[in-house]
Amino acid sequence: MKAARVLAMAITVAAVCLHVVSLTHAGGLWRDETGMANIARLPSAGEILQGLMHDHCPMVFPEALKAWTALGLAPDDFGLRVFGFCVGLFLLASFWAAGRMMGRGLPLLALSLVALNPVVIRYGDAMRGYGLGTAIIILTMGLIWRFIEKPGLGRGLIAVVAAVLSVQSLYQNAFFLLTICTGGMVVCLRQRRVTTVLGLLGIGFVAALSLLPYVNPIRQSQNWYVVNRLPVSEAGAFHNLHQLIGPLFVVWLVVVILAAIFGLGWIFTRAQPDATAPQPDLPLFAGIALVLGAIGFGTFIKLSGLPTQVWYYIPLLCFTVVCCDLIFPRVRPAMLSCVLIVVLIALALSPAGYYTLRIRQTNGDLLAVQVATLATADDLIIVHPWYNGLTFARYYHGPAKWTTLPPIADYRYHRYDLIKEQLATPNAIAPVLDQVAATLRAGHRVWIAGSIPTWSPDSPVPDDPPVAPNLPTRWLDAPYSWAWGNELGCFIVQHSTNYALVMNPSTNAIPINPLEKMALAVSTGWRTNSAGPAQK
Repeated sequence: MKAARVLAMAITVAAVCLHVVSLTHAGGLWRDETGMANIARLPSAGEILQGLMHDHCPMVFPEALKAWTALGLAPDDFGLRVFGFCVGLFLLASFWAAGRMMGRGLPLLALSLVALNPVVIRYGDAMRGYGLGTAIIILTMGLIWRFIEKPGLGRGLIAVVAAVLSVQSLYQNAFFLLTICTGGMVVCLRQRRVTTVLGLLGIGFVAALSLLPYVNPIRQSQNWYVVNRLPVSEAGAFHNLHQLIGPLFVVWLVVVILAAIFGLGWIFTRAQPDATAPQPDLPLFAGIALVLGAIGFGTFIKLSGLPTQVWYYIPLLCFTVVCCDLIFPRVRPAMLSCVLIVVLIALALSPAGYYTLRIRQTNGDLLAVQVATLATADDLIIVHPWYNGLTFARYYHGPAKWTTLPPIADYRYHRYDLIKEQLATPNAIAPVLDQVAATLRAGHRVWIAGSIPTWSPDSPVPDDPPVAPNLPTRWLDAPYSWAWGNELGCFIVQHSTNYALVMNPSTNAIPINPLEKMALAVSTGWRTNSAGPAQK
């Protein structure tokens, strides 16, 4: 056991080092982080609540970020990154705390499969609610188990507070909390402790009540989230999980399946394999939470109808692995295999994580500074696609006017409601093309930032897409954004005399997250014929 403890401590130290690498290389905030940072700066809780309807988490994370900023700890981007770093360490500490609260076991699987995972570190430390929300639900699981183990008013109140904070951190935590309470009630009924069952029902009920203020705003937000809604497929979820866990996906899958079998199989025995365990039914509790938690999370993803990204699955990965850590040490034949897997995983992931985390989250901050020094007051800057405008608005402080395709009135966070209005507007980018023409005619420059549209002079002129929802994809904004970019590219090819790429992110010595790797180009001169511009 001493060797296992040394191993766990060594992995923890390695994980802290990886968090430091991420902190020192992440750079500026990309668009999703910018949106959350702007929401946290809103003056009142009511305004924050309304702003969060354009995001994907409840109140705890923006309020925590607001408090951090109010203390003067975030004067710049690095101060915000330090906040994310602290969240990452909090998640790491939650693995140890949960293990101690539920039997003093070492969180070997959590440390190896999660703590050293570069994707978990990068997005768990980001200005989003995933890292904090995951840490709180893990601690909530431990606190609820403590209440099950020894019911009392004090432990019950602490569990209630944790449960409320957990569902106020991530909406999907409501499903995890339901499965935790269900597992606890099964254990209590098995032990004929009906009073404790009522206590668990009370914990879940109070947490559910705390979500009532979100019901109407969420219902209203469904009117504009159709702009970003796609059918959720099992293949897509599988792909995202594989990306998150990487080459160890099969290891995680096998571990989860075996843990589910061992945990649920506990219902058929009352044997106690480990005399040091505080409760004989902990594996059953964890097994029920594991299986129902995975099902509940999948239900949440399916109900949301939103295109999922790899970081959406961080809570699922952490929750399932913590459950596995509660089951395996209490099944003696699996203990040696568990330790061996941990050793191999730790050795395999640590070096790769170091290099993977040496990446900037965006180059939008660098681009905005560069174009601010190059563009004059009479120039025009077009940011494409429109959502890159969030990052650009945060970092651009130059004299030139700028807009997006199509233009919207608010770039503080993702205003899908405003984009929906533009999707229903005929020739939505016509005003922007008129601005481009006027700028080029006057002898000034047009700068294009973000995704640079390219167009061959020999290609036919693209038609403006029909107003939504008259495309087969109905309200989805991506096809419209692609079409608008093509229209701009065609217009530039036909009417400008010179075109040059000023910033090519592919040649940057520092790797940049491909989700926001922005380029910068400039066009000058005006021609009325369709001959293409000179390329540089």
